[in-house]
Amino acid sequence: MNLIKIKVIISLAIFVVAIVLIMLQLPENSQGEVIVLSDNESVDKSPLSVTIMHPEGVGPHPAAVLLHGCYGVSNKHHQWSKTLNEWGYTTLIVDSFSLQGIQEICTADDRIWQHFNQQRPKDALIALNYLQSLSEVNSNEIVLFGWSYGGAITLKVLEKSSTTQGKGYSAGIAFYPSCWQYQQYMMSGKDYKAAVPIRILMGEDDEWTRPIHCQQLLNSDKDELQQQLWTYAGAYHNFDDQQQRYQFLNHVRRESKQHPWGGVHVGYNKQAHLDAQAAIKTFLKNNFSEQKRLSPEALLDAAASL
Repeated sequence: MNLIKIKVIISLAIFVVAIVLIMLQLPENSQGEVIVLSDNESVDKSPLSVTIMHPEGVGPHPAAVLLHGCYGVSNKHHQWSKTLNEWGYTTLIVDSFSLQGIQEICTADDRIWQHFNQQRPKDALIALNYLQSLSEVNSNEIVLFGWSYGGAITLKVLEKSSTTQGKGYSAGIAFYPSCWQYQQYMMSGKDYKAAVPIRILMGEDDEWTRPIHCQQLLNSDKDELQQQLWTYAGAYHNFDDQQQRYQFLNHVRRESKQHPWGGVHVGYNKQAHLDAQAAIKTFLKNNFSEQKRLSPEALLDAAASL
């Protein structure tokens, strides 16, 4: 009997050791490492939560900053981060809400929106400065991604006439931004001119942020290679979120002064998602090898203007 017990104990010990060895070989956190950053140049020094995710290899790697929409960080941003990691990018998901006790602002009043209209471009700069401090990152190859409200912030940060222009970002990707909101609340000039190549991606059937407003915003630009609008047939808002079922959302902020609240359709579209992935991969590959960089002097002057 004692011999049997000893064999059982030995077997259990071997099993436990095997499990431990397997666990040690797994990634520490498939969702990335959460870091709290602070803006040392700001008066209130508001902390900012970010999640960094790494590609394979030593680097230096190109990098991407990801800005969420009015519903905050979701699985969609982590999935895009993993895709970018596979392409060789270090990624930083910026969470502008959680440390301020905010879950979402899709239903918030104008006062809340105005606060974040001022804060979020600064968040994009804090994230950029952090990535540029990392030895694993190529500081000349950092792209700014934004979704919905974050897409509008991306337009603002990369606008030529903006006080936050350039800052070392090499390109921009804006998923279904509210170009109407951008024109209403954040635009500093009459004609939109991007400081770097930028692409806007939208579903043709998007009712929440309508492509027509982005088309009007870009109509004045004669440099078609600098900024373009790409649309996808049969796609609604949030078409790239694999967890977004087709549904109708009631009472959300819309693009209208007369009827600012209403209902919209949202839903995942696999083909549009795959097409967007392929288009973005090609866009980044082309622009990071050819993009002209702002001089160090220009970056210092821009930083001093904040």
